[in-house]
Amino acid sequence: MSSSDAHKLTSTTPARVTVSHLAQEAKALGTTQLADFLDRTGRDISDLYRGSSSWTAILRRAELIPAPTKPTPGESDLLKRVHCFLHADDTERAEAYKRLVQEDARPYESLVARDQTFARMLFFTLWDKAGGFATYEEGLDSLRGQHAVRSEIRQLLTYVKQASAGCTATPLAGPHAHIPMSIHHAYNRSEILAAMGVARLGGQMPGFFAQGVLWDAANRTDALLVTLNKSEREFSPTTRYKDYALSATRFHWESQNSTASTSPTGQRYQKHAERDEQGSHVLLFVRNNKDTHIGKAQPWILLGPATYEQHTGSKPMAITWRLHHPLRDDMWTSRHASA
Repeated sequence: MSSSDAHKLTSTTPARVTVSHLAQEAKALGTTQLADFLDRTGRDISDLYRGSSSWTAILRRAELIPAPTKPTPGESDLLKRVHCFLHADDTERAEAYKRLVQEDARPYESLVARDQTFARMLFFTLWDKAGGFATYEEGLDSLRGQHAVRSEIRQLLTYVKQASAGCTATPLAGPHAHIPMSIHHAYNRSEILAAMGVARLGGQMPGFFAQGVLWDAANRTDALLVTLNKSEREFSPTTRYKDYALSATRFHWESQNSTASTSPTGQRYQKHAERDEQGSHVLLFVRNNKDTHIGKAQPWILLGPATYEQHTGSKPMAITWRLHHPLRDDMWTSRHASA
């Protein structure tokens, strides 16, 4: 099929496509490869993941891959989570995740510490409330029978990696060097909590974590998860904090309403950079909106470490943080234009 034929496929279908429309296109092209389909149709990858759709569902509707004679236990729920990998835009994470869903994936206990962290990030992305598994190995081992899920995750990660080729990764350094996250890359709540060692079986489950602040005692780090645009529908008047970039290197942030400047938390914010046993760190994560344009939870961009500069008020405290890594030009331009 020529490129002009592929253009006709997309130009004659409604803007809000359905699984049926996408299946017709895939069947006409005769491809089972996600990247090939997107390249030949010119569609945005998000079109494949609206609602509860998935590439596997599209291919089965198109009769390009056989539907199972009986449902694979757990497959339906896992396919609904594949969209969570749309933002995996750094090479190290994408490659680690792909290794974990290969046929010959190594057991969790045999992985080096950094790869075990990636394994927990993957685990909690797929099962943010533990999925009923007692160990990480039990959960990851269950993927061996999920052939369609593993194939789709691999294809999606390969496409996202190629689409973001050329993006430079700046890994966290210093006291956070063991945390496998990179500056200005995107992470969902499960990945953040798992990477920092907070999410763990038998303890904190990402699916039950709804706060915008996290004190990570093991790493002596305050993680601040900021949503910039707070709609009246999604945020109560008491949680519509005023958070915004003041410049490429300075960020205005409001604490929780219960945080007084004289409280232990308020004092930690102010004195975190002191070089003694009471010293701590701050990591800032920012996203524009709570949800993406296709109705999925929007991940946060890691802005990296920040240092206290000043504050005004109490309950809440209005703090100015100095970013160690300047905002990218596109991020600062976007925030400045909407301020």
